[in-house]
Amino acid sequence: MHPNEAALLALIHRELPAGETASIRSHLAGCPACRERDAALRKGDAEIGALLRLLDHRVPTLAAPEGGGRRHGLRRAALAASLAVFLAGAAAAAVPGTALNRWIRSQLDRATPTAPRVATPAPGPAPTAPAQVAGGVEIPAPRALVVTFARPERDGVLRVSASNRADASLQAYGGDVAYQVGDGRIEVDNRTPAGRYTLEVPATLSRLTVLVDGRSVFDSSDRSLATGPDSVSLAAPGSR
Repeated sequence: MHPNEAALLALIHRELPAGETASIRSHLAGCPACRERDAALRKGDAEIGALLRLLDHRVPTLAAPEGGGRRHGLRRAALAASLAVFLAGAAAAAVPGTALNRWIRSQLDRATPTAPRVATPAPGPAPTAPAQVAGGVEIPAPRALVVTFARPERDGVLRVSASNRADASLQAYGGDVAYQVGDGRIEVDNRTPAGRYTLEVPATLSRLTVLVDGRSVFDSSDRSLATGPDSVSLAAPGSR
C-alpha cells in the first residue's frame, strides 16, 4: 500500500514512530513513484522553510519528547497545517505544481470561513406606550346628561370636552370599571378605579352634571362647555 502525503510529510519531519518509519522507508526503496513524490515533498518543504525565514519572527523549534512521539507528531501536524493556511498565498506562488502545493490548496478548500462579527447596536430608549383604553360607553345625544361616579378617586381626573358629535362618549384609561346607562345618564362603577377618564359630549348639550358619591363636582350651568376642555377632579368634594 502506497503511503499518503501526510505520512510522507510526517516522515520528512521525523514525526513517525520507529516502526512506521522503517516500513515507509522500505516501501520507498522499492517504489520509484513514491520516491518521486517524497522528493517533491521535500523540495516543497524546503521552499516553505525558506519563506518562513523571511518572516520577522523565527518559528520556535519544538524538542521531541521522550516517548509519546505519535501524539506530539499530531500536534506538530496541526500546527503545520495552520501555518500552511496562513502562508498559502505565498506558498502557492512559490511552488506551483508540487504535491505540497496541492496539499495546501486542499486545506484551504476544507477550511470554513468565519463570518465577520457584527457589532450589536446599543439599545435606544424604549418608546412610550400610549395610554391603554380599559373600556368605554356611548349613548345617543341627550338634551341633558348626568354622569355619576360611585366612589371618589383621590387622584382621579375626568377631562370634559364638547364637539360636533351626535352622541356622548365616556372612556376609562386603566382600572376595571363598569357602566350602567339610561335616558340621559351614565353611572360608573369605579370600585377598581381607572384614574383617568375622558368625556366627549355634543356641543348642543343643554346641561352636563358630574356627581361623585352623589355630590356634584361639575355643573355646566356654572361653567360653560363652549369655553374648551375642562379637567374635573374626582376626589371627594371638600377634600381638594
